[in-house]
Order: sequence, then C-alpha cells, then structure tokens
Amino acid sequence: MGHSITALIIPGSVETDAATRWDLVPIPLHHDLSLLHLTHYYTRYWQAALGITEHIEPSPRIPTLFPTEGVVRVIAADLSVRPDPSFAVVYTDYHAGVGDQWAATCTAGGTIRSASGINAALRMLGITGAPGLDEFDTVGLAAHRSTPEYLGRYIDLCDELGL
Repeated sequence: MGHSITALIIPGSVETDAATRWDLVPIPLHHDLSLLHLTHYYTRYWQAALGITEHIEPSPRIPTLFPTEGVVRVIAADLSVRPDPSFAVVYTDYHAGVGDQWAATCTAGGTIRSASGINAALRMLGITGAPGLDEFDTVGLAAHRSTPEYLGRYIDLCDELGL
C-alpha cells in the first residue's frame, strides 16, 4: 500500500475556528501533535490570495509538489494561536516501498528550513522515537496514507487565479 501525504504538523491542539477559516481538518497524532493535510495547490492558492512572498529555504532536491510557500507560517500561527509557532511541513510519496520524503521545519518563528527528513523534523518538535520505532511511527504518521480528496478543489482555485 502506498503512502502519499503532504501535511502541516504543529505541537498541541488546533484552534477550531482557525481550522474552519483555513478549510483544514485537524487530526490528533500521538505525543500532543496535530496533523493538517494540505497540498502545494492549497498553499499556492492561499499565498497568492494573501499576497505573501516568503518561501521555504530552497534546496535543489525539493520535490516539485512540496509546498514551498511561506503562508504555512501564517496558517500555523493562526491554528496554534502563537505568533511565533514551531511546526513542520512533511511530504511522502512512496509506492511499493520506493519513493521519497521531504520535510521543512520552523522553530519558534525562525526561518523555515529544509530538514534532513521527517524523523529529523519530528525531533525538532521534541519527539523521540519509542523503543523499536522511529519518530514517524511513534507519532502515528503511518496511519495517514493519503491526502483527503476535498483539497483537490484548490487545483481549480489556482487555475482561476492563473497560477
């Protein structure tokens, strides 16, 4: 079975009204983390709609569909009700054991930087792998295998904006 998600992970619970404003559905993970599925098209739409110009630190290996838009900082701040949130953006694309993963992190409102993988990003959020497990499995990410279909509408919204 494949594993293909793109998501924002923030410590703590999510402010319900903010999740509604951002058209996101919070999913609790283990160790007091919240996962919010998003896509490159989702962040591209909101980046343009809000006129934000910041982007995640570039890297030559970054996957094409990884959301590089800095609007994730605004979203994370609103969802967590913190002006300087820590968060991770994670991406997986695995099928039949072959694929790729990518992550970016932000600590206490600092620069959004590429991480050396999802486990490294989760360690930045204070997660340590349980005995016999890595951080990915410790927080329960393996249970979330695909991005919800409702986010597909952001492809059309990007088309409408000419993005």
